[in-house]
Amino acid sequence: MGLLLWLSMAATKTVNWKKFPYGYSIVFLIALISKMLASNEILKKGSIGDSIWAIILGCLLRNVISFFTKQSALPPWLKVAQQTELYIAISLVLLCIDFEVLKPLAPRALFVSWLDTPTLFLVVAYFGTKVLKIETQTSIIMSGATFICGSSAAIALASSMGVPHKTDMPIAIISIFTIPSIIALPYVAKSLDFSPTVSGAWFGGCVDSTGAVIAAASIYGDQDAINTSAVVKMIQNVLIGPLSVLMAWGWSRYELQEAYKNEENLIYQQEQEDLDEGIMQNRNTELEDSNTPSVKHPRNLHASSKPKEKAYVLLWKRFPKFVIGFIITAVLFNTTIDSDIEIRAQVNEYCFYVAEWFSTLSFVSIGMGLQFNDLRNNISSLGKLVTLYVVAQLVDIVATGVLAWTAFTYL
Repeated sequence: MGLLLWLSMAATKTVNWKKFPYGYSIVFLIALISKMLASNEILKKGSIGDSIWAIILGCLLRNVISFFTKQSALPPWLKVAQQTELYIAISLVLLCIDFEVLKPLAPRALFVSWLDTPTLFLVVAYFGTKVLKIETQTSIIMSGATFICGSSAAIALASSMGVPHKTDMPIAIISIFTIPSIIALPYVAKSLDFSPTVSGAWFGGCVDSTGAVIAAASIYGDQDAINTSAVVKMIQNVLIGPLSVLMAWGWSRYELQEAYKNEENLIYQQEQEDLDEGIMQNRNTELEDSNTPSVKHPRNLHASSKPKEKAYVLLWKRFPKFVIGFIITAVLFNTTIDSDIEIRAQVNEYCFYVAEWFSTLSFVSIGMGLQFNDLRNNISSLGKLVTLYVVAQLVDIVATGVLAWTAFTYL
């Protein structure tokens, strides 16, 4: 893993790529410790997964280094290994959607995972921006992460808008607050007398990450619930691709429109300034000798040039490239792997295993982006983000519960 990542760093000539092995060793070690803690039988009872441990340990590392070095920035040899977007993109590419597994439950799983998700995503993002006064991009990231697939959706959407640095806080909040859902939902499902398939669809539709979904279904304790939850979550994961492409297209157009609007405002302001200056010059000229030559001031001297980038160029820059890899691996898996069920399951399990490692590496990187000083200074923003997540999660739980019950009871 590390060698392939290093080669990719060298091929793209990433800054300080030669130092990547040193930083990656530390990041990988933290990921390994996180998985060991998450697999501990005693600690496992608290439903604290490796993602939580990775964020906590990564955050501790960042703040310990800052304390001793008296610098807020990470050292270059460690910063180059903080590749959150790369790690999560690789984990998404390795999902390897198996169409044979999806076929039996696909119509009902689509009903549960796609019917309400896009609408609620937009409504809650709007609520966060207009009501809670959260910055637009952060609100979109938090809403998408809550309704789709946690950190994967957050990073994909942030990349589409060109703001990957705005994912650390939303992902940390989601990872921590997912724990109550993992523990509580299985017992709520049993108290409501939901069938295993309804319960599994419910978990798959409203619990944030794939690992957390499986954990909730495992607590419920039924294989049908585990299988159904996995299929619903897989289909919901597919939504990340088209939604990221749409977001890249929409946000690119929005940025270009804003750029042209700002340009027009600058030109208008400059024209007003030139007009006012011309009036003053005329008044002064009347008082001076008529033979004195006037000086003409250049127009729009300070006006910025209009943006040169076309919409399709900006779209390609923002286009989430992992979508291409996601499609290629899905096609290869379904066309080249033997049709034997056991072989396909083994390949899928291995890909998922490797994907989970990259996912844990991304959580370490997220933790390394969190500083205690920033948390203290932005306590108000933190409170708003937590409020938005709680509202979004409650809405998601209720809406998905109704859809899951309808789909797996009457359809």
